Amino acid sequence: MSASIKKSISLLVVLIKLCLLSACNITPLQQLSPAQLAQQGHFAKAKQNITQNYSKTGNERLLYHLEMASLLQLEKNFEQSNTHLSEALNLIESFYTQSISELAMVQFSGPTYTTYKGKAYYVPQIHTMKAINYNALAKENPTQAQAFWDAALVEMRQLDVFLSELKEKTGGYSSAQTNDSTASKINKVLTPIFAPKGLLENIDYKDDAYAHFLSGVLFEQSGELDSARLQYERAMQMYDNGFEQQYKLPELISQQVSAALIRVMQKSGGYQNKLRELKNRLKGKLESSDNNANVTIVQDIGIAPKRKQLNLLLKADAKAKALVMTPIVFGTTKERKAQVRWFQMLHADTSLFDMVQNYMLGDLGDVAMGTVTKRLPLGPLWDDAVKLGIVDALEFGARISVTYLEPIDTPVKRSEVWLAGKRYTQLLPYHSIGLLTLQDALAQSTNEIRAALTREITKALSAKKVLKEVGVKQDNLLGSLAKLSTSLVNAITASADTRQWQTLPLEIRVAQFALPAGEQQITIKTYLNSGHIIEQSETLNINRNMGLWHTRTFLNTKRDQSSHALSTLNME
Repeated sequence: MSASIKKSISLLVVLIKLCLLSACNITPLQQLSPAQLAQQGHFAKAKQNITQNYSKTGNERLLYHLEMASLLQLEKNFEQSNTHLSEALNLIESFYTQSISELAMVQFSGPTYTTYKGKAYYVPQIHTMKAINYNALAKENPTQAQAFWDAALVEMRQLDVFLSELKEKTGGYSSAQTNDSTASKINKVLTPIFAPKGLLENIDYKDDAYAHFLSGVLFEQSGELDSARLQYERAMQMYDNGFEQQYKLPELISQQVSAALIRVMQKSGGYQNKLRELKNRLKGKLESSDNNANVTIVQDIGIAPKRKQLNLLLKADAKAKALVMTPIVFGTTKERKAQVRWFQMLHADTSLFDMVQNYMLGDLGDVAMGTVTKRLPLGPLWDDAVKLGIVDALEFGARISVTYLEPIDTPVKRSEVWLAGKRYTQLLPYHSIGLLTLQDALAQSTNEIRAALTREITKALSAKKVLKEVGVKQDNLLGSLAKLSTSLVNAITASADTRQWQTLPLEIRVAQFALPAGEQQITIKTYLNSGHIIEQSETLNINRNMGLWHTRTFLNTKRDQSSHALSTLNME
């Protein structure tokens, strides 16, 4: 085949692939997600969205139950919400093993064709949601309150077991395994290229300080002070030892948890030495609640960031003996910048620790939008790549799809509790689900891109083998066109796994304070950077025990819809 014909075919490949990538990323106004519909108060449409997109028995059945549970909680249908959450837990337990057929499906089709199994951090979210639902049911049914509070504590004990196991994990499947498959051989070629980098250390989900704190609140509410003390103490130590830093939380949080620990110790009696030590570490004055009742307000704010797809073009450069990746960016200016920066910081040759840190704080900095290319030198592994057929299989390139998350955009300036028309106290962020989601994506990025490369190269090699078996010569025009067609088919089927629990909040804020017993009218004011203020009011019936109330505050509701949103999102 002449060089001019080959050059023309290569140009055609690039143009068609760019069109395919455009088609995969630029679509008409996309259907709103359940979370976006819910924040506008359209709960019936949100449920319809879930039913249409997630089958009760299909690969996304876990997401069906998680999303439905979130919507039912917002509608104050707490019992049905817990039914779905229980089913979600049962499914997660059943997903412990992965079938051979699903592994094969991932290898040749992509991760979206397999059962979605969720994330490790979903389990604490499920248990805490169930406990909050039981707490709300106790308030709705005073004669059955103790039974519902007991059920909430069962969730906390099960959560404690899960978190203890999570803490003890050493990295999962670490034992050496022998595998002579083609995919395994491709992995051996790619592994040295994508060795873990130091800049991605200490972002794994190790434990959950907020979950321990909430557990302490629920145990204190039920009068189980020793269990409350243990949970508050664990939470305090975790916030001190890195949880605050990892999720960019205020230093004041550990101080507030220390005050809660002091309170239950004083109620229990004893612990004099420990109490003196704790009181010395408090920077502010310890609030006295001798004549008042303790109240905890939990505010779930916003919606966690959405997983999106980043497309890359992979080719082999014989002269440099390297694989070459180039991101193909689409979308809004912000999305395109995020895609380029995600590619730069995760696959650059130099340490970019500050870039990663800034990205997690929502700062893209100066992003050059020109051509960004990453070369993956194979060195002595090049000959192995040639023998495996990788170089020849990538003659017309391959489309690689991975996930990315946009930088966290937190439009909240502050959130306050108001009483009798006056500011009473502030709600502070105790957890950032947004950063947790982003850090999980960062932690998984190395394995994800290596798996995507392995998958697309395997598909290309398989297509080459099929052409050879049916007798198509690959050194002429017909052979090149056949290889082109298989390359385009592979480009169409390439996809990233962007599935996620979409209705999780962006962050969780908490205020814990003392109020006189009886009915109290409180208002939560959430101040946005735009100058807009979201107000939510509720009458709380304060008794002598610890009281827990929970609310959800959406941030992107239009101003003329704010009052409607408040009427549907009152506190439990």
